[in-house]
Amino acid sequence: MTPRTGTTAQGDESFRRGRLAKATEFLDAADTLRELGGESGVLTSTSPFANAFVVQCVLSGIAAADAICVARTGRYSRTGAHDEAVPVLRAPAGQAVAKHLEVLLAVKNKAEYNAKSVSDTDIVRAGAAAEALESAARSD
Repeated sequence: MTPRTGTTAQGDESFRRGRLAKATEFLDAADTLRELGGESGVLTSTSPFANAFVVQCVLSGIAAADAICVARTGRYSRTGAHDEAVPVLRAPAGQAVAKHLEVLLAVKNKAEYNAKSVSDTDIVRAGAAAEALESAARSD
């Protein structure tokens, strides 16, 4: 999928640093939720913080994707339709990195809007994807 015209905006080094700081902040918040709601650091779908953990992972991943894109191209996805950010990220970062954002976006609505809670698998996958994106953003 090619990004639609007008869905990206220019970002500078200050913007990149700000988005990276937010990616880290959201990931730190997710880790705090994991500690509060998990037995021995393991969060499960029965935890009262399961959905909040996944939402923080999603927010971290979106911010990290912006930071990666700005570091590599000087542009980021400015659309509110987060799935449109995937090709913007894939172009400079590759399919493996973009896949992490896809994983997060696939569970976003379930964590935020569904009556049903996220699954144990969703929790593990969201945590790993957010950590991978934040790490990639930090290395740029």
